[in-house]
Amino acid sequence: MKIVGHTDSDGEDSFNMTLSAKRAASVKNTLASEFGIKANRMTTEGKGESEPVSPNNTPEGKANNRRVEFIKLWIFMVQRIV
Repeated sequence: MKIVGHTDSDGEDSFNMTLSAKRAASVKNTLASEFGIKANRMTTEGKGESEPVSPNNTPEGKANNRRVEFIKLWIFMVQRIV
């Protein structure tokens, strides 16, 4: 599973990239420690403010953009026949 962190547009771009990465890592750590999901089954990424789902000009819009997404990754096994 891929965990992607996002922020609103407040603050500098570099700060928001770091914050979003830390947000995703915090969720990963909680899932591992509290729910027993193996850490090696999860990856994290921070997107900063680059992918808003709402306009950042209202408090509600900013709250919507401060989020974490979960993306299910599929791994396909290919068997070679000789």
